[in-house]
Amino acid sequence: MLLSACAAGGNDGFVPVAKTAATAAPGPAEPEVAALPPLPHVQAAEVLAFSRADLLHAFGSPAFRRVDKGAEILRFRGEGCLLDVYLYDDAESAPGKKIETGGSGTARVAHFEARDADGRTTDREACANRTPRERSRS
Repeated sequence: MLLSACAAGGNDGFVPVAKTAATAAPGPAEPEVAALPPLPHVQAAEVLAFSRADLLHAFGSPAFRRVDKGAEILRFRGEGCLLDVYLYDDAESAPGKKIETGGSGTARVAHFEARDADGRTTDREACANRTPRERSRS
């Protein structure tokens, strides 16, 4: 008797399920993240007033560092440019004055210059603003 029921129906007692398009139930909405406001524009005069500590806080670790003829030279990489910054113990002193190499942050920027990817001089203020900068944590 049981065998005859299976043979008669031909579906082994299973009812076929109609195929439907899978629709995903809406999940919790992703929270919207507000875009960060742009960083303030850095003026060339501001960079000239930076101490070593200010530079490191603003631009992070330099790609290159060298102490040469009394100056500390730091290089930062920007988008399509290099920013070379020259620090002296006293920004108004003439080149040749001994520089502190202990990283105390007393040296100040006396000069900075920018070069494009081909090594040509480019706008230093524009390069400073294309160099990755830290956001204030206040």
